[in-house]
Amino acid sequence: MLLRLLFPVLPLTVLTVCAAPPAPSPAELGKLWLASVQAEKALDYPGALKQVNGFAQNGGDPFMAALRAGWLLYISADYHKAEASYAKSLQLQPGSVNALLGALNAVRAQLDPAKTERAAQALLQVEGSNYNALMTVAGIHYAAADYRKAASAYRRALVHYPDDFDALSGSAWSSLNAGDKAAAVLDFTRLLSVSPEYPQAQSGFQKAGGR
Repeated sequence: MLLRLLFPVLPLTVLTVCAAPPAPSPAELGKLWLASVQAEKALDYPGALKQVNGFAQNGGDPFMAALRAGWLLYISADYHKAEASYAKSLQLQPGSVNALLGALNAVRAQLDPAKTERAAQALLQVEGSNYNALMTVAGIHYAAADYRKAASAYRRALVHYPDDFDALSGSAWSSLNAGDKAAAVLDFTRLLSVSPEYPQAQSGFQKAGGR
């Protein structure tokens, strides 16, 4: 009796455990992804984004979802949200060249030179020979009339892409505007020998003193 007073008998209760819903199979996730791709092909970007968000919410790979969302937002011209989505993908995979390139495209579209250069330099730290990043940095310096830095950046691009006409032209004009006519003549000569009709190359060659 004393035991019952100290430890009253409690009624038995039945605990109901709600089982977690089963995770979607790869095939189910694949359907969502494919639906997103098909919507993009139909130029239905909001629909494509909705499907990729469903992919993420149902357990799809978060990096892949953020990367694709960034692309869809970019082609929808929603550049700030695209930048944020690429930033999320970079938190998940910091070394992703595609995510860094996407982030560069998103900030470049915002016409912010300082932010664009930071994005380009971040990409170059991972892939030092990346053409888009090298040419972006060179173009920013050229637009700012910092021709010596521009020439240096274009020459860095030419180390990896020595046959690129745009890098040759950029290097030539940067050298000419920086006062280095000899270097400009060399670049214009090389450019004109393989692309005689490249825009303004002949006039630049003549301004540099070429014959």
